[in-house]
Amino acid sequence: MSRQIFWCWAWVVASAALAAGCGGDEGPKLVPVSGTVTLDGNPLPDVAVTFHPDQAKGNKSGLIPAATANAEGKYELEASAKKGAEVGWYKVLVIASSPQPKGGEMPQVVPPPFNKKYMDAETTDLSIEVKADATPGSYDLKLAK
Repeated sequence: MSRQIFWCWAWVVASAALAAGCGGDEGPKLVPVSGTVTLDGNPLPDVAVTFHPDQAKGNKSGLIPAATANAEGKYELEASAKKGAEVGWYKVLVIASSPQPKGGEMPQVVPPPFNKKYMDAETTDLSIEVKADATPGSYDLKLAK
């Protein structure tokens, strides 16, 4: 085979490999994840919710889906600029927001209205399995003080 034909074929094979590996890849498959955050049965607004892959339960995902609960405590996860999370087990963290300072006031650290164990991956007891066929309410988060 001549050098010119070899390089032509090498270019075709490399181009096909790049086309298969780039552009056509839509990233990991995500499934919808939404729910309501409550504290002692009442909606908990304006908290950040993050799902951290639980490697101890086999979730090797590199994504950490996150959301902010609205005024009714409802959240919908997003990861990689897409709605949802990959299937698997997660440790769930809930982070309270601090009130914004007014005027020239110093920011104040306010303790969360819930047990601070929910703010740390080592201490949270919120563990959820994301499934493709989850029923409504599967991802509701019920916090205690």
